[in-house]
Amino acid sequence: MNNTNQKRRNFISVLAVYFAANVIFIMSPAMNSIATELYPDIAYGTVLLLSTISSLFMIPGSLAAGAVLGKQVGFKQMAVVSLGGTIIAGVLPYFITNFTAVLILRIIVGFCIGLGFPLQSTLALKLFDDSERPGVLGKATVAMSAGSIIYMLVSGAVCDISASYVWLVHGILIIPLILVLIFLKEPEKNETEQSIQGSAADSSQNSPGEKLPLMAAFASAMFMIVFFAFYPILLNMSAIVDQEGLGTAAVTGIISSLFTIGNAIAGVIFAGVYKAAGRFTIPVGLVLWAAGTAIFSFGHNLPMIVIGVVVCGIAVQIVWPGTINSFAGYVPPSKQSMASALFVSGMNLGCFLTSFYITGVADLTGNADPRLPCQIGLVIVIIFAVIWSIAELDHNKKTASTKDAR
Repeated sequence: MNNTNQKRRNFISVLAVYFAANVIFIMSPAMNSIATELYPDIAYGTVLLLSTISSLFMIPGSLAAGAVLGKQVGFKQMAVVSLGGTIIAGVLPYFITNFTAVLILRIIVGFCIGLGFPLQSTLALKLFDDSERPGVLGKATVAMSAGSIIYMLVSGAVCDISASYVWLVHGILIIPLILVLIFLKEPEKNETEQSIQGSAADSSQNSPGEKLPLMAAFASAMFMIVFFAFYPILLNMSAIVDQEGLGTAAVTGIISSLFTIGNAIAGVIFAGVYKAAGRFTIPVGLVLWAAGTAIFSFGHNLPMIVIGVVVCGIAVQIVWPGTINSFAGYVPPSKQSMASALFVSGMNLGCFLTSFYITGVADLTGNADPRLPCQIGLVIVIIFAVIWSIAELDHNKKTASTKDAR
């Protein structure tokens, strides 16, 4: 097989795993319908766990995958387990109505989705070189956004018929599963990874050169906090639309999908943004993130909501691939899967904590307005976006100085 054909197969494989990344967004436009139709006797904050519990269990899934991916378990094997498990556990609640059983299935869904997260960034890092990677990450983001749009539009549409149909939407993942089975080829190990895997004691894992950089852990913590503050926008979208008389669940699905349209726009322009902004890429994304959160939080009409959601969508998919691409510069190859898993775990922990944050804001203030957590979140986004931007710029400056000294 010639190099061009193999690169095409690699590219399709990366698109397939990215397409499946945001399958959890199936729940976003459906939460209000699920709460009112399927579980009217259960508190809304508890029903929200059907979405957020999956986010929590993506964390052990991501960390488990990051620890064994490319070592004890192959990339293709991990992709098949991740996609197959998500399909089965995602669809089963259509046939099972017991809330506790469904909650357990949602835990399995989260774990299986988590298994796939390190695949996305690690495949891009290993299969493409520095000159190709920003473009591939941008196009992969478009694929991820396309998947998210499909998930949310279909979810919102079927909810208008019956909330129980939302579980069947998980069957869409059969498409990336087939593509992975056909096209995914195991990335070749570089010399460092081969020596690490070949060492029985794995002694090189403990060497200073193979430790996970502190900056990678810091980026994960910052992403967790910023995403935690932002996520009430997506989680409370159905309640906002319903309470403010803006439309039905289908309208919620359309508005929520605009977030991923913003993701797609970012994917198209990411390579150009990265080339133009360079070390300022992540700060630029964070500024946009704060702006979008502000527009949404205080805009009480559809045009403002639309603008805010789209801007946030663009921002997230500048910050995310921008951070993953920067990992290639300072994270050792043997730690890239773990760094990617840690970064995504930060996001998922933020998503999980959001349901408690929303409930806590209502309990402390006595105000159940679904917009209030978004407005408080705006302050949090601004504060930690500033902290993250300063740290990124300082780190990039030190890295540049080190390279110049060499």
